[in-house]
Parts: sequence; C-alpha cells; structure tokens
Amino acid sequence: MSLQPQGLEPIPEATRRLAQKSSPKGTAIMRLRDALGPIYQDEAFAELFPKRGRPAEAPWRLALVTVFQAMENLTDRQAAQMVALRMDWKYALSLAPEDEGFDYSVLSQFRQRLIEQGAEDLVLEPLLAVCREHGWLKAGGKQRTDSTHVLAAVRALSSLESVGEALRAALNGLAESEPEWLLEHIEDDWFDRYVHRFELARFPKGQSQREQLQRQVGRDAQRLLQASEQPEAPPAVRALPEVQVLRQIWQQHYEEVNGETRWRDGPAVSSAQRVVSPYDVQARSARKRDTDWLGYKSHLTETCDEEPDALHLIVHVETTLATTEDHEVLAPLLEQERKQGCAPEEMYVDMGYTSGPLLVQQARLGTRLIGPVATSSSWQQREQRGFAPQNFELDWQEQVARCPQGQRSQSWNQGDDKRGKPITVIQFAKAVCQACPMRSCCTRSPDGRSLTLAPEPVQQALEQRRREQVTPAFQKQYALRAGVEATISQGVRTQGLRQARYQGQDKVHLHHLRIAAAINLVRIDRWLEAQAQGRPARRPRPLSRFGQLQKRKAS
Repeated sequence: MSLQPQGLEPIPEATRRLAQKSSPKGTAIMRLRDALGPIYQDEAFAELFPKRGRPAEAPWRLALVTVFQAMENLTDRQAAQMVALRMDWKYALSLAPEDEGFDYSVLSQFRQRLIEQGAEDLVLEPLLAVCREHGWLKAGGKQRTDSTHVLAAVRALSSLESVGEALRAALNGLAESEPEWLLEHIEDDWFDRYVHRFELARFPKGQSQREQLQRQVGRDAQRLLQASEQPEAPPAVRALPEVQVLRQIWQQHYEEVNGETRWRDGPAVSSAQRVVSPYDVQARSARKRDTDWLGYKSHLTETCDEEPDALHLIVHVETTLATTEDHEVLAPLLEQERKQGCAPEEMYVDMGYTSGPLLVQQARLGTRLIGPVATSSSWQQREQRGFAPQNFELDWQEQVARCPQGQRSQSWNQGDDKRGKPITVIQFAKAVCQACPMRSCCTRSPDGRSLTLAPEPVQQALEQRRREQVTPAFQKQYALRAGVEATISQGVRTQGLRQARYQGQDKVHLHHLRIAAAINLVRIDRWLEAQAQGRPARRPRPLSRFGQLQKRKAS
C-alpha cells in the first residue's frame, strides 16, 4: 500500500444534512469534529507507508476510527460496521452517505503498521497537540500517576501446564511448516498426549502418576529439542519461534543430571524473566497485596490542576511487565514528558513510586514529588520505642554522629549495599555501647550500635518527607492524588482497561493509548458542554437516598 497525503476532506453536504436531521442536538462524535476539527493528519503517517503501490485507506481516518472504537468498546468488525452505517461517524470521517467503508481487517493492519514502525504515540500525541493549541494543556501545573493490573489475553498456567502447552504449540507450528520432518521424530502416543489442550483437569489425580507425567513431558520436549539441533534438521525448524519458546520454558523447569531429565524444585529464573504462556511470552505472573494476575501493568498520568474549570487530560500512558516496580517507571516517564514540554511542577504519586533518590533527582529537574515514603525498617520504628536513626545527631561535614546519650561515633564509612546503591555506615564503639544504661532502648546487637543511611541529600529528603507526611496539611494536599483512581475506574468500566484484547506488550500498550485518547475525547466533549451551559465542569457526586436523609436530619 502507498500513501499520497490528501489533507482533511470537508464534510459532504449530504452527510451533514442527514446527520443533523437524524441527531438535531448532535452526538459526541459530531460535536468533537466541529470543536476540534482535524485531530490527525496524513502527513504524520507518511513515513509508515511506501511511496508506490495500491493506495491505502486515509491514515487520519483509520486513527480516528481506532479511537472511536475504544470510546464505544467495539471489536474491529463492529467498528467497520459503524463506519458503514452510522451517520455521525461518516460526519466525523468526511464520508458520503453511500460510502461503504472498508473491510474490518484494515484496522488490524493499521495497528500492526504503527507497532512495527514504533509509531504508537501517533494515536495520543496529535490529540494532545490540539489540546495545547486550544490552551487546555500547558507545561508545569500538577499531574498525578497511578497503575493498575492488566490481565493478559491468555489463561494462567501451572508450571507443568506451561511446559505441556509450549510443547503442543511447537508441535502445531512444526505440523504447519515442516510436517514431514515432524512425522519422522515423534511417536504415535504423542497424538494422545498433545493433540488436546494441556490443562490441569486432564492430569491424573494421583501424585505418582503426575510425577510420571512430568518426566514424560520433559523427555518428549527434550527429544524434540535435540532433534531440532541436529545438522540435518531443516533451518526452519530451529528458527521456528515456538521451538525457541519451548527451549526457554523447558530450561526453566527441567534440568539434565547424569543423562536423566529431572524436574526442578523451582523455576531456574526469577519471576521477572519467567515465561508462563507460550502464546504471550511477555506476560508475567505478579502479586500486589491480595491480587494475583498474569499479564501487565498500565500506568496512567493525567493533569489535575485545581481550578474549577480545569480540563483534566491523560497525558502519558506506560505499559510495563507485571513484575516491573512502580518506582522504576517514574523517572523515564517524567523524562519523556520533559522532552514533550509538558512536565509538571508537582507530581502526585503513591508510596510505590517514591524513593529518596527520586525525591532528590526530580526536585533538581524541577518536579516536586508529592507522596509518602516508606518509614524506617528498624525495630525501634516498628515498635515505636527506643532510639531510631532520626534521634541521632549527624554532622555530615565532620562525618561524626552523636547518639541520644551524647556519645560520638567510632567510624563513618561509605560504600555500596548488596544492590549496588551507595550507603553510609556509622559504627559506635562496642565498649561504649555495652556500658550504656540505655542500651536496651538502642540496640539488640552484641556489638556497638550501627546506623546504615543513604547519602546526605537523600537521607535528608527522606527524613523531611517522613516528618511532613504525618501532618494534616500534607494529607490534605496529598488527597488530590485520589482522583487518578477515578480515571482508572473510568477506563476499566467503559473501555475494559484491565483486560488485554491482544497478545504482546506492544499491542497491549497501543490499546491503552487508544483508551487514553478515547477518555480524553469524552472529557473534552463534556467539558465543552459544561462551558456552553455555564455550569461547573465537575459536579459533586449526588448523595444516596440514605445520605440525603442524613443531611435532612442534620439540618
């Protein structure tokens, strides 16, 4: 397909007339077309298409359809039907009433083209650019970020199910690409074991039979892998992605000891590296408090300025592996926003995103993180008695510490902890501590008291935040962060944010960008409507019947 940019086409007069007749007050899609005009331009997509070939569908239309599709939570088939049947969609897409639209497969091809070229941001960024032109989005201000779990579009598998399904996927792939070679290297009973889905309900009930099945599956998989590595094996066998995934999953759960295949006591890799399903090799198993899931995490960042008529917009979406810690996301997220010119002055986050180094780093770059930090892990802090690190007087310049009893430290050393992070270790003399009458309130170690602290600016930032976060003033300010949970709820309830429709992190991320653009369009339409009617953009949630009764009694 080739692309010859044509620019935004005007709305056909017949389409305008029929759309206004069928919806005199207009629909959200019609109002957005009138208010925003062209959101997407063909020129932005020009690099994604070759210069020669059959003309492609206008990319600006396809981009707009993918966002409308997310607004109404439609499948590709349903979205293509809307283009052919809905007059308000034709109005926004500048199509004539008799236009039959396009085949639904065009949408998946368009998304794949965006992913292959690394152009996923072309879904959300043009809309944000339009918002900047209208003055709804400015640099600085306040933003808030939070994450939610996303279930992968594959079922969660036990360890044995994972190996069995990986072997079955490899057999299916080989049966399609190299059937003759496969027939030479399998036994007849493989058809009985692997022709159906490999699932827990089909496993034998007895423990000894299950262990026998474990060994049998391991031997079968190893035999297939060894055959694929032989010089006479076709190159396509070794290159088949399903075979490569099988090798990776087999190595996670099996090992060869003295020529015998054995099941490992536990996976050979960490949860961040462990492939669970052969059908989505990037999905990871994770746990957060009481929630266990297989899939990803989605991080949404939105503006949250407190002016009564402020328009809150999602400005950044990040999709990560489920095992990625929240604090690992924040610095790259803010760096990308700075490149786009929309970094905030204040970023509201929960404890998962904060750390001492981040507080210091982001403050130097112009963004103040508003969020609690973890308290000290010392037993004194947990039991709320004794002398915690903040009770010691520290002289960073002279590298001397004084305990609450006035004793000076014996040594002050700097180094790295087990994770390679810089620390300062302060040690008090053993003899002095043993003779101290307050020893039981200070340390339980047979040696002298020691303090392990972060570098000076980080330690000071942590101590300052720990003092601040218990004050009513900070808690009142931090309450602004809670609004991002409503945004996540909106995405979950109306667009299925927590359920991946596609397999693979890049496809899931593109879907989340479409959801963010859809939420922004819905908010812009409601905000414009509120402005036209002269009412607040955000009205308080109405009281329940019981709440109204309470208010009536109080008055």
